[in-house]
Amino acid sequence: MSTAVPRAFSVLELLVTSPSGLPLGKIAEELAIPPSATHRIVTELVDLGYLRSDSEGNYALGLQLVSQALRHLASIPLVELARPTLDQLAELSGELVRLSIPDGDHLVWVAKSQGARGGLRYDPDAGREARFARTSSGLAWLSALPEDQAIARLQAQGFERDDDSRSSGPRDLDEALAAVREARERGFAFTDSTHELGIAAVAVPVSRADGTPAAVLSIAGPSVRLTRERALELVPHLFRGREDLAVLADSTLHA
Repeated sequence: MSTAVPRAFSVLELLVTSPSGLPLGKIAEELAIPPSATHRIVTELVDLGYLRSDSEGNYALGLQLVSQALRHLASIPLVELARPTLDQLAELSGELVRLSIPDGDHLVWVAKSQGARGGLRYDPDAGREARFARTSSGLAWLSALPEDQAIARLQAQGFERDDDSRSSGPRDLDEALAAVREARERGFAFTDSTHELGIAAVAVPVSRADGTPAAVLSIAGPSVRLTRERALELVPHLFRGREDLAVLADSTLHA
């Protein structure tokens, strides 16, 4: 099989984590691709609109890739139909509300609605992966899975800290499983500064009628506002939102 396509995807995947872009030499070094081959790849991707270059010679993701990704997300029935529920929860909570769905063995935030109108705002881009052991969304998702499947996903992903080394969170399988079991018992997961320092979140799994998980609904915001007490106040509203989304999940499954 030609190496051109895998290399092109490797370039795109690398630049997803570098929103400001990287110079050609750094891309070649990170991916262990000869500079000449790297130059051909990025040139073609720029011509297609999937990459853009700046005056300093850095390459970053282009609008074409973002546009195609957003069009794809909008075509997913549950994502499109969930919008009113997300907006309602955002208005009620005054915080960021997100929907995440599985992508293979990963969980990805695919839609959001911002309820914060002023002051501190937590508003990361959609499309980011929700780490299983370090996010309320990840823990909520695992809580809806059989124990052996939850263990397998935790072991596969590992327990490395995110970019902010000051963040806390489970350090091994035992600690992660304890958090998953607590979420399963309570019906929701709450985290504070485990994924990003100073950010708290509360999440509930959304399951279909047959019990299989379809998505996760979460609320996130600055820890100074989204305290544990405030999160507990919002849990009943998350439960109601989950009921609405569960109906949608079943309808899209059988559509």
